[in-house]
Amino acid sequence: MIGQEVGLRRLPIHRFYSQNGMKAVSTLALVFFIGVGILSCSKNGEDYVEKEETIIKDPDKKPVDDDPPPPDEPTGRLVTSKAELNTAIAEVAPGDIIVMKDGVWRDLDIIFTGNGTKEKPITLKTQSPGGVVISGRSSLQMSGEYLVVDGLHFKDGYSSLPSYFIKFNYKAAPAHHSRLTNVVISGYNRPREDGADVWISLFGTNNTVDHCFFQGKTSNSVLLIVWRATNEANYHHIHHNYFKDMPSIGAGGATAIRIGDGVQALSASRTTVEANIFENMLGIGKIINIKSGGNIIKNNTFINASGSICVRQGNGNLIAENYILPAENPSYTGGILIIGEDNIISGNYIQGTRAKGKAAIVLYEGEPDNYPGKGGYYPTKNVLIANNTLIDNDKNILIGQYYNQTSEMIVPVENITYKENVIIGNSSTVPVIQVLDEPIGNIQYEGNIFFKGNLNSLGDIPGISIEDPQLYKGADGMYYYPTGSALEGNIIRSPLKRTDVGPSWIKDRWPELGIEDTPYIKQ
Repeated sequence: MIGQEVGLRRLPIHRFYSQNGMKAVSTLALVFFIGVGILSCSKNGEDYVEKEETIIKDPDKKPVDDDPPPPDEPTGRLVTSKAELNTAIAEVAPGDIIVMKDGVWRDLDIIFTGNGTKEKPITLKTQSPGGVVISGRSSLQMSGEYLVVDGLHFKDGYSSLPSYFIKFNYKAAPAHHSRLTNVVISGYNRPREDGADVWISLFGTNNTVDHCFFQGKTSNSVLLIVWRATNEANYHHIHHNYFKDMPSIGAGGATAIRIGDGVQALSASRTTVEANIFENMLGIGKIINIKSGGNIIKNNTFINASGSICVRQGNGNLIAENYILPAENPSYTGGILIIGEDNIISGNYIQGTRAKGKAAIVLYEGEPDNYPGKGGYYPTKNVLIANNTLIDNDKNILIGQYYNQTSEMIVPVENITYKENVIIGNSSTVPVIQVLDEPIGNIQYEGNIFFKGNLNSLGDIPGISIEDPQLYKGADGMYYYPTGSALEGNIIRSPLKRTDVGPSWIKDRWPELGIEDTPYIKQ
């Protein structure tokens, strides 16, 4: 059922929008349903295998293929040198497995091409879990269909390609239905004076990046980008990855994922980002930066992370069931930022945003004349904010960000539905719903409970109850609904654990990679 998918109980879509207000019901309903030849190398190599099931199917009833399970044993064609690897790739057939020998492979440009099938993918993997280290000036390019790269560890070097490192594309021929899994990239950074450095570039369609560990990116540009040369949907799936340790590096922030660009922002990518952890991301407000529509950002956990999720341009995105937890630096806090039409913010838990950072939920003011490629701000309208839990935020909900009568930022937010949200404020004097420019159209409230903080006459609004929701603080510093609470269904899952994400083979190597099993909230 729709309500079950996004955590909105007893909420048929037609109830969200009145006849004279929300005119984009059909789009919202849709969003609910969407729920290596090589060039150089040394010798030696290593491996890893693992698999977890896909959680969310793709929208428009066009499902992402289930991730093909890697074999139980690293059987296949063992290669020990660049020449052997090149030959093996040139001779691949559907179902073939190429196994790189354990060890350090230096200065290795892998061009992995071929056409497998859903039942018989072509796999490039390592001899044993975590055993192949690729260092020096290296890169990976993939082209074809149903290709799997499994278990490589990149460190002690940086990309041999300008601007790119791992590309699902080779000579303008993209990869489709292909997968990067169980891969570690740790500190593999191009010198900043040497230009842009995108670690993962997704081209093509129906590709998957899962169970990877990306750590310590300090080079210029975004870590992972979904590139969109046309307005066709991409249907990529990014799940169960661990993004860790990205400092503030200026204009690029510490952006982990960008989906699309300003030119294609008004079309749908249909990319799903779910069940990932983002830890120690100290950027400027865009950890996940969305510039397209129809995407699902669901069940991710943000730990000591700034800015979190930003719909910079794009319509019909679903932001649901994410945990955004407090950051140690008060300047590096933030929540969910929305620009565009028909976006849904549902079932999220946001705690501890501070006055120096972003608010928990921000709806931006718009420009009257933005267009594809300009890079401005489209008007924000038809927003559903439902079943969210906001706790101890200095700034909870901000309406009309960047409103400025002397500039082009003068188009107010239009049509907002607030449904069954719980907000527990603190001593901040900022109103729980701070309005910089009065929204227009149909503003609806139903079943919301607010308590503490600057309530700013909100108790006079039907659909907002000023009362204690009786949430209690757990030993982990988070808040929980008591059993039997009318809104206990606002939280339907726990934050992800560090053991839930990344390759299984790094679990025994956490100290080497700087991972500690510390509490998410310091008390």
